[in-house]
Amino acid sequence: MEQFENILDFLTDTCTVLPLSDGIRRLKNRSLPSRAVALTFDDGYCEWLDNVSPALHKRNLHGTFFVTTQQLTGTSLWHERIIAAVKALPRDELILPYGFDSFKALHTVQHRIQLVSLLHERLKYASISERITAIELLEKQAAGPLELPKKFTKEMVRQLASKGFEIGAHTIQHPILNECSQEEARNEIGGSKEVLEEITRGKISLFAYPNGRPLRDYNANHIRIVKDCGYTAAVTTGSGAACVGTDLFELPRISPWASGHRQIAYQITRNLASEVKKSLPFPIFTKKKPSTDVRCLLIASTFAPIHGGSAVVYQNICKHMPTGSIRVLSARRNYLNEQAISGWHEHDTKASYPIDRIDLLRPPMAPPPANVFVSLYRLVLKDIPLYAKVLFAACKIVHHSGINVICIGELVTGGWLAIALKKIFGCKVVIYVHGEEITTATPGRLHGNRRRTYLSAADKVIAVSSFTCDSLTRLMKLPVSSLCLIQNGVDTDRFSPADKDFDIIKRFGLAEKKIILTVGRLVPRKGIDMAVRAIKHVKESHPDIHYLIVGQGQSESELKKIIEEEGVANYVTLVGNVSDAALVKYFQTCDIFVMPNRTMPDGDTEGFGLVFREANACKKPVIGGRAGGAVEAVIDGETGLLVDGNSPKDIAEALARLLSDSDLRESMAQKGLQLALAHDTKSVAEKFYKTCQRMLHS
Repeated sequence: MEQFENILDFLTDTCTVLPLSDGIRRLKNRSLPSRAVALTFDDGYCEWLDNVSPALHKRNLHGTFFVTTQQLTGTSLWHERIIAAVKALPRDELILPYGFDSFKALHTVQHRIQLVSLLHERLKYASISERITAIELLEKQAAGPLELPKKFTKEMVRQLASKGFEIGAHTIQHPILNECSQEEARNEIGGSKEVLEEITRGKISLFAYPNGRPLRDYNANHIRIVKDCGYTAAVTTGSGAACVGTDLFELPRISPWASGHRQIAYQITRNLASEVKKSLPFPIFTKKKPSTDVRCLLIASTFAPIHGGSAVVYQNICKHMPTGSIRVLSARRNYLNEQAISGWHEHDTKASYPIDRIDLLRPPMAPPPANVFVSLYRLVLKDIPLYAKVLFAACKIVHHSGINVICIGELVTGGWLAIALKKIFGCKVVIYVHGEEITTATPGRLHGNRRRTYLSAADKVIAVSSFTCDSLTRLMKLPVSSLCLIQNGVDTDRFSPADKDFDIIKRFGLAEKKIILTVGRLVPRKGIDMAVRAIKHVKESHPDIHYLIVGQGQSESELKKIIEEEGVANYVTLVGNVSDAALVKYFQTCDIFVMPNRTMPDGDTEGFGLVFREANACKKPVIGGRAGGAVEAVIDGETGLLVDGNSPKDIAEALARLLSDSDLRESMAQKGLQLALAHDTKSVAEKFYKTCQRMLHS
């Protein structure tokens, strides 16, 4: 308080302190006196009445108070809730939001202070729903009462207004507007105005953008909403000073923090010399409007028309990005078998975004070298020439297309390229991480041993699950601030509920059968072998079941052997690969989707499990393994069931439970559909786009 009063004394002695609305009026009619200053305060605290108001009245100064309104009738400010929750957390065995795996023990006050700071930093740029979910997770684990500060109330707002102070709006829940949908932003901006006008019985004409940095925190769309809601001016936290010609809806502000008058004068003088930052026109998130903002190059070997989780994720991001904001560099041949990727040319011709391809982006898969000479031979005569071609192709695209963001789709083999392009062109770099590339050991491999270097060089690392976030902080020692969680989304235009497919029923003789389905690569971590063994137990009580396994992979011969050993050949069918169109029909035809994934001894695990959400989108209950990121993809007890992926007994019990209870199946199917609709591919692309924007404007 002493420092605050010292600043007030300095301003009283050296400046002309005006009410903000009066300063705006004089700015408009060009009668603003020299050294004019307006005092503003954000959020809403009891100290405003207890300390700030008396200090202002003592000096005959005016102030404008921008109020966050949810706290007036509902919960406390979000950052206050974090402080209270962390103070009340037990010392051990905590379940924390994504990326905070290293804070599972809070044995010192300093550790808790550090956690509070990181949570504030992380959740500031989360969506409203994400932020609330994380805070509620903390609050549920409190070992004692939550010690929240005294609440700021409606009556306190009335008292401030009655003392002659000006009241402005500061949204309802204090979100970063750039993280909100258009509807959310409009509700936050307009809703807070309505609440405050009802409380004060007067017109609220001034608005403060939460956090308030132009472009990074709000954009031109939000300025339009502020105008549409009837405000006459708005303040930012951008640097500079208002003068003739300054946009009244982007008035700059400064927060002096020094205690001595000389230091305060220096800070204000430096601010006067700063250029006023503005929010440039910013397109609504739609494919129909051109973008001059983000120009991203996505580099990935695994890209459509290749099937697979990451390929689907990248394709859907590109499909929903604004026109002109993304292009792709991929390969014509599959590095796994060196064969041409079937249908790549037809796919690229139909794509709504540009795709460039070269022969290979990474060396083909090969057995470990027999000796150091073979290793050197591969490196000098094969790998280095290939890397040179890749770098040349990427540089050419970046230069000619004005690329400002590089997105690497494969950490281990693409990280080197990200660093090179960043050094050559100064591009921002984002690396997409799914999970297994972090948890799986890669001993003795050149790029595998440099994973931490590549990740540290990135401006942002996107993780598809909380599990992946925790793996990045624990295994790669990345700071939480470098992470961004974007869970995989479902193409709900493609995956949707429909009647069972007659051709599939007829082909496999499934009339009157309860159909269990797995879709995925036939690899050990999927747990399909355990599901087959579970069928042996389930068929005893439910002889009308049939298990379809769609996909191919290294475990195919082993699965055939298990099917024979368990005597379930009449109950299990290995379907093989199917077309994209047919794949959806298999989801729509099944009654239960199962993939009891597990973590393998070498760390290989499921980073998220998009396939669960695809089944949910077709209105099917799911069974997943209690391992990796699947614990986030499957909401246990709501959208499906989680099991021990190494236990046929546990899998069999889950299957029997769903087969025996049609109401439970229907309830989980309905909740799964709602979850899928709330996390569709458009929302994923929008989050990715906003992440790129924040990097460019940070």
